Formats: sequence, C-alpha cells, structure tokens
Amino acid sequence: MFALPRISNFGGMTIVVYYNDHNPPHFHIIYNEVRCRILIESGKYMSGHQKLPKTKEKEALKWLELHRNDIMRAWNDCRANRVPSKIPPLY
Repeated sequence: MFALPRISNFGGMTIVVYYNDHNPPHFHIIYNEVRCRILIESGKYMSGHQKLPKTKEKEALKWLELHRNDIMRAWNDCRANRVPSKIPPLY
C-alpha cells in the first residue's frame, strides 16, 4: 500500500487524508499532540475529537476555504486508492 498521504504541511500542522477512510469526507490534522478530523464540507470538527489551539484552527479553516475543491479531490483520490496531489500550504 502507499505511504501516509500527506497533502499539505504548514504552521507545524501536517494535513493527511487516509486511503479507504470512512464517510463523511474529512481530513486529519496532526499538530503536536493534537489529532483531529475536520469535515471538508462544513469545516466542523468530527465528534469526539480534540480541538486545535484557536490560532491554528483559524489557519486550518482559512486553508480549507482556499482549497476546498482540491481537498475534496484528494479525498476522492484516496478513496479510489490513487495517490493524492499535494496542496499548497497556507504560507
């Protein structure tokens, strides 16, 4: 199988989408000890997940707003076992 599909990295956050992950469409953020999942459509946290510090949350949501279509394409690629394209960082 493929390596962990990191689609972006900025501000100390690593953004990943897993192969064959479950619906609804989402991406994972790893930041220090925080591990969370964010819904692509709404930008809300999936239930039961840790939250990012507010400044990092704002950055992640701004990145989502700028690249929502690209993130969804990466989600679809991973669901089809294709390697997703990298997405530019926020900065």
